[in-house]
Amino acid sequence: MRVEYSSPTPRNGRRHRPDHVAKPQFTVRNRISERDTVKTHVSRILTKLDLRDRVQAVAYAYRNGLAIRAFLIDPIGQHVLPGTLIIEFRPDRFVHDREAPQVLARRTALIAVTALMMVTGTSGFTPSPVEAAPADPCAGMAAEVTCDNDVFPGARLGERTGPRAEELTKSQATAAAQAAPAGIPCVGDGVSGKRVEVLYVREPAMPDRYDLLSPMFQAWLANADDVYNDAAAQSGKSRHIRYATEAVSGGGCRIAVRRVEVPAGSLATFADGITAVKALGYNKADRRYLMLSEATVVCGVGQRYVDDRPGAENYNNTALAYARVDATANCFGPNAIAHELGHMLGAVQTSAPHTDNSGHCTDQFSMMCYGGTPTFNCLEWNDRRLPDCNRDDYFNLAPAAGSYLATHWNTANNDFLVKGDTVDALAHPTVGSTYVVTNVSTGGALEPIDGSNARLTRLSQRPPNGARSQKWLMSYRTGLQLANAGSGLCADSAYSGTTPGTQALQYTCNGQDGMRWAYLPQPDGSYAIINWLSGLALTAAGAHPAPLEQRPFTGTADQLWKFTRSTEPGPQAGQTYYLAGVKSRDNAEVLDAATTAGASVVHKAHSGAKNQQWTLRKSTISDYWHVINANSGMCLNLKAANTTAGTQVVQSACGGFTAATLTWRLRRAADGTYALVNRHSNKVLNMTTAALSVLDQQTLDGNNDNHFWSLVPV
Repeated sequence: MRVEYSSPTPRNGRRHRPDHVAKPQFTVRNRISERDTVKTHVSRILTKLDLRDRVQAVAYAYRNGLAIRAFLIDPIGQHVLPGTLIIEFRPDRFVHDREAPQVLARRTALIAVTALMMVTGTSGFTPSPVEAAPADPCAGMAAEVTCDNDVFPGARLGERTGPRAEELTKSQATAAAQAAPAGIPCVGDGVSGKRVEVLYVREPAMPDRYDLLSPMFQAWLANADDVYNDAAAQSGKSRHIRYATEAVSGGGCRIAVRRVEVPAGSLATFADGITAVKALGYNKADRRYLMLSEATVVCGVGQRYVDDRPGAENYNNTALAYARVDATANCFGPNAIAHELGHMLGAVQTSAPHTDNSGHCTDQFSMMCYGGTPTFNCLEWNDRRLPDCNRDDYFNLAPAAGSYLATHWNTANNDFLVKGDTVDALAHPTVGSTYVVTNVSTGGALEPIDGSNARLTRLSQRPPNGARSQKWLMSYRTGLQLANAGSGLCADSAYSGTTPGTQALQYTCNGQDGMRWAYLPQPDGSYAIINWLSGLALTAAGAHPAPLEQRPFTGTADQLWKFTRSTEPGPQAGQTYYLAGVKSRDNAEVLDAATTAGASVVHKAHSGAKNQQWTLRKSTISDYWHVINANSGMCLNLKAANTTAGTQVVQSACGGFTAATLTWRLRRAADGTYALVNRHSNKVLNMTTAALSVLDQQTLDGNNDNHFWSLVPV
């Protein structure tokens, strides 16, 4: 049943102030004996909402068998608008379920979120001013707007990332203006109907990098689109962001990025920025406005309506909303773009199974989920960029009947997405997969000069030869990284350079902007590879060993690259490997090459010695393996048969291969990359800190590279 709140029409059509609000009237649908009690509960819920205490209102409703489904706040009177409060009553919970759930006020979000309850109209919503600390990016928004000022790990607020504003040559500027990602749907005239409209916003004193960054913006926005479409492809369908687009010469379209200058001080807060762009006409009710800002006040922030109704009338599907991603170091990029769009599409509702009550979820890891308890179901690196890896909180194209997403708001149904019933995903570079990357002009394969494993080695290209040094694993740390399969090091902008001519090298993967790359798809199936930090395209500058350079994108063949998937067979019985830690690159080895039972298993830099080599033997238990040292013939084992985190790892006699502590499950994270899970403890093999320190077992943390190992064939 549902309870709807209404009130008499205000005199003269004017909204009342709180002290003039008429006595509320209630309509209780589906008559029940507890009607008077329900009226009392609804009155108390309204009081809490009018007092701007949404958390207490939700908790009160829950423990009294009710669920708040939707409401809007009057921006003038600061009370619930008549006809907008929808409460669901569950009789089976009315008497028996008297305890409220624990409400967690989490402040550990990776990125800011706005949980939004507001008024809609022909000109969009009007935020209600409230007093707030000046540093609050949501200062000036309604009290019911939740804004957790949290950022990605490593993000540096106040520091602008990227190159200095530099003049492009006429030909470079022309090419930048025509840069267009293949595969973006050109729907209608590009502007009619519901659209995600992108604004490049700056104040007069801020640098104007529109021309220089334009190709990178197109790549970022296309990569964000792939996030949604790749998830849809897993269900045999397609979903594209319904961008506002503009025509390009030769046919087709590109994503429209409006060049917007706002008055000084307009970007001091999120609310101020919204006010400024609204004054310039960016206030259409059929828009989701995404601001790419030259400010560095926030990492990202996106508005979300607290409305979990499943139908098309949901406010997340019908009303105006804004999001903003600032040019903050270690934030500005497609990960933040896709994330903030997720909020504007309605993710994550507080009623979701794995909600953290701050617009995110705890089911590690996905586009909107982090924190909470890690799950082996979301362990793949590619899960980190895709929405809702378990398809049970906010995005599912085929939810089971009666499931949460079949009965609540499902962002996959949002009309700001272009919907298709067949797969149309391009075979673009995919996180967790390995590729040989060849230049269109030369045919040479990308690799460190001479196949070196050394840090700071420049990158070049030469004819393909099948070597591991010519294979690149697509890694992900809030952005795409290219990790060399031979060295385990990441492609990087040399010494954080941002000027044209800066070379590329390999260095320890650390998730900095200079190690993040975007791909700009071309009609022929090739890609430009654009560095986040420099905004420049990776360019073949000459025959091997000439280092690659980064130059403004012009679309010439020396800037285009083909990605050819390298088939990785996975763990093979009888194959011998080095177990290399993903973070340290050290190999697991038996201390002092001992051949006795009980000898510690430690880690050390690669030496090629036999005590660093491990052979896989298939267990009789499905999906489990025995890991046998090539030098001693003994098995990887726990020092003690317990489930305690920190228990050390040793070698021991394999016996009949029956002990659970001798048996390990290899849970894939990416090509050749696994967590080793002990069958007895369900803990994972952990890379400890200092060289020669003993390895141990720990509770899985999907964000801790010490818990993952590369299987490198000997």
